[in-house]
Amino acid sequence: MYVAMTRARHTLTILASKSRPSAFVTELGQDHSYGVALTADSQAIAHECCECGGRLLDVRGKDGRTLYRCEHDQHCGNTLPACPSCGVGLPVRSSGSAEARCNCGASYRSCPECRGGWLVDRSGRYGAFLGCVRYPACDGKAKVSKVTARPRNR
Repeated sequence: MYVAMTRARHTLTILASKSRPSAFVTELGQDHSYGVALTADSQAIAHECCECGGRLLDVRGKDGRTLYRCEHDQHCGNTLPACPSCGVGLPVRSSGSAEARCNCGASYRSCPECRGGWLVDRSGRYGAFLGCVRYPACDGKAKVSKVTARPRNR
């Protein structure tokens, strides 16, 4: 790699795996003395898998929607859908918070059963409820809070 870099005349483009970058490429990106310009895509936020601690990689599904899949897909199998509001971000629970927030500003109630999921509207034979986005891996759920109108005192 060093020989290839020293032989470049004007610019050098290095392509690296997003899921498994080499130690050399990681070091080049972190050391500012090399003057490496990273693409906007390579500076994306690294999300941690709640099952195994690996990284969640954004992948495009066959239907065009964005999913987040664990880099250890064969062993872990954890997948999460993207934020329902923006379609690309991943809602993340901050420490000590009862909600998961996305970069787009949307917030969702955190799943009471798992660390990585959040609750979305679902319906079943007994009516509407909130269910975890990681279903069937997680069966976390909660009742839909009903807002009732209070009669005014006259």
